[in-house]
Amino acid sequence: MSTYEVFLAVHILAAVIWVGGAFVIQLLAFRILREADPERMAGFSRDTEWVGMRFFLPASLTLLVFGFLLVNEGGWSLSDAWLGFALLVIAASIVTGAGFLGPEAGRLARAIDQHGAGSPEVRARLTRILLVSRIELVFLVLVVVDMVAKPGA
Repeated sequence: MSTYEVFLAVHILAAVIWVGGAFVIQLLAFRILREADPERMAGFSRDTEWVGMRFFLPASLTLLVFGFLLVNEGGWSLSDAWLGFALLVIAASIVTGAGFLGPEAGRLARAIDQHGAGSPEVRARLTRILLVSRIELVFLVLVVVDMVAKPGA
């Protein structure tokens, strides 16, 4: 395997972990919200925070680092529109995850402990987190399509 292929494999594996994991969390969220089981929602929010900080954040940073290595190794230019779009979305996603989703999941878990999993505050926080993460997922899928199609390249 060439250096480029190794970098590409790590980059793709990081994308699979990040985007695939985010997709599975959305599927589980739909199921859990439909059941309206407060204790299950509480466990889900704690698990999501744990996964986000220990897998999604490292995967997103790994993806970014290996993306830059691929640009360098493959002779791509950061001025290419398809790369600019991807970098913008990934940067926004990292900031959203580290600055909102992770911390808000922690606040949600504390609200569950304080007010109970069935409280209106908990439901509102969970709904807000899921909306933001759903929007983020749509953009991440668009980046995957962007990476495959490389429009303008």
